Amino acid sequence: MIPNLTIGDLQIDCTDPERARDFYAALTGYEQIASPYGPSLKTPNGLTILFAGLDIPHAPPVWPEEPGKQQKQMHLDFGVDHLRRAVKRAIRLGATKAAKQYNPKGHITMLDPDGHPFCLCLWQKSKAKGTGAILSCGFNADCRKTEDLRAFYAELTPWDQSIHHTALEAEGGFVVHFMQADFDYIPPVWPEEPGRQQKQMHFNFQADDLPSAVEEALRLGAAKAAAQYGGAQFVTMIDPDGHPFCLCKR
Repeated sequence: MIPNLTIGDLQIDCTDPERARDFYAALTGYEQIASPYGPSLKTPNGLTILFAGLDIPHAPPVWPEEPGKQQKQMHLDFGVDHLRRAVKRAIRLGATKAAKQYNPKGHITMLDPDGHPFCLCLWQKSKAKGTGAILSCGFNADCRKTEDLRAFYAELTPWDQSIHHTALEAEGGFVVHFMQADFDYIPPVWPEEPGRQQKQMHFNFQADDLPSAVEEALRLGAAKAAAQYGGAQFVTMIDPDGHPFCLCKR
């Protein structure tokens, strides 16, 4: 485990960072904050969401997944107090309701303006009057095998393992799910290359001792990316399912 490892931010790749930030700000009500890295939001539990462009055109994911097409890789879940009203509001703000739905009474899959799927989920704990408000936010990472990727992050981070056998709970109660793919999962390529799978989202972690953090991540099964751009400030790593993540000097 990397001592005192925390999430610096969750980065979402997009075509127009300001447009993406404005969409999610309007959808969620999250606070817009100043960041030297780009347009950002702060969730009520303290998570920073950063919106960033790419050096090549962003490839919108195709959902449900299709052979040879860009996969979602990762996506967000939002708990809401009224499903129908939340869907209607998301559409009004620029989202699209996905053509395929698997559990429309419990959650609806939507597509944001950049094509990222996100789910609106009826939050059973809600005692609100049902306005369609966003009550919670969770994160999902696609993988080949749930228990394997969950085990990697359980050893890498101090996240709580007791919440569920498919998930971990990070600081501030932010829940990270590991979703075993029911399709031919293809790991992203980083740095991005035209025509190859893009990462779509990634975590930037903060560590007190960067060299020791990198060494521990390697010991647990991560790989160090061949290309590095962070100098002494951050190192890009690749988890066992190919998702990039960054270890940053606090």
